[in-house]
Amino acid sequence: MTGTVVETKDLKKYFPIKSGLFGKVVAEVRAVDGVTMKIHRGEVFALVGESGCGKTTLGRLLLGLTNATGGQVILNFVPGKKAVNLKRKLRDKIQIVFQDPYASLNPRMLIKDLVAEPLKRRGYKGKELSKQILDLLSTVGLEEQHLYRYPHELSGGQLQRVCIARALAVKPEFIVLDEPTSNLDVSVQAQILNLLKDLQRNLNLTYLLITHDVSVVYYMAQTIAVMYLGKIVEIAEKDGVFKNPLHPYTQALLSCVPRVDPVLKIMGKAELPRGDVPSSIEPPLGCRFHPRCRFAFEKCGWEPRDLIRFLHENLSLSENQKLNFERDKFSLKILSTDGGLNDKILNLVKDKKAEFPMLKAIRDIRKEDGSLFVEFSEVSEPELISVDRDHEVACLLYEAS
Repeated sequence: MTGTVVETKDLKKYFPIKSGLFGKVVAEVRAVDGVTMKIHRGEVFALVGESGCGKTTLGRLLLGLTNATGGQVILNFVPGKKAVNLKRKLRDKIQIVFQDPYASLNPRMLIKDLVAEPLKRRGYKGKELSKQILDLLSTVGLEEQHLYRYPHELSGGQLQRVCIARALAVKPEFIVLDEPTSNLDVSVQAQILNLLKDLQRNLNLTYLLITHDVSVVYYMAQTIAVMYLGKIVEIAEKDGVFKNPLHPYTQALLSCVPRVDPVLKIMGKAELPRGDVPSSIEPPLGCRFHPRCRFAFEKCGWEPRDLIRFLHENLSLSENQKLNFERDKFSLKILSTDGGLNDKILNLVKDKKAEFPMLKAIRDIRKEDGSLFVEFSEVSEPELISVDRDHEVACLLYEAS
């Protein structure tokens, strides 16, 4: 590694949700919410996480295809010189290989014309253009016979090779690989991955590998960042993540990788997170993973929404009993149509307090004007901290220790 080629500082991307005749913004989807990271020259930096966590949006921000809501993207394509902000003239230095190769190619153009487009932009023409096209196809494992075919006449693996050739045409230094093998058969996946590794080594390329396939990450990457609901929760070298995953979300991801016990000959047990992925419109307070975490304790970020969910799941209501809520960020007013229900809720909280960490986070619960007023302790989001050499994690379990 010889320095940083791409860096982000508190990078954010919020997508507005509009409503009404005049398109008033009523909420925002926090696709990327404060990402700070560094990608070093010559490495494969993998970004992993569930669908919808913001991986692809982050890649598009690095490419300049999407404008950031806040923060900064810094590119440093000339070693030893000062880094510069993203500008149009630097676009040739950074390219992308998309997930669906057929969708990223014009179906009405011949392969030779698809590959020629970026070369013409660089000033190639005539015999030199033809030579460059053939050289690129040869580099990615295609032959002259593929020049006069249309995209629908090629297989998925061949199409992805064409996309790689187009990306290489402008001689980039940094390539975003957005799920480059997810639409391919397993045998073809291996061929494309081997090709990408060879190109990275021979051309000294730097990759950002975006994927949810942990086996691909293990084969390709040197550094891994785990993303959840718009934030990076763990960054480390590959061996650090696979041999000693620190964040409970990372542990859950790795436990879901299919594997066979060499002695028992059975599949390894997956430690799946509880519940569904929360909305990125209003993500959980504190640690965003805490509602699904099996290690969560009272300081992880419990809030009124958690108590509302708890009451619906654990409180038996008669036909005449109904709960209404007035919720603030850290406080909740429970409005009931039955005065005796307040005592029932108080007893439930008292009886279950030892069992549920969320109830331990309640700072105050009291009767107030015929209703119940509940107040939670204020919390902040955990930041990435160094726990081991080159191993960072954003988890209150480690801040507490």
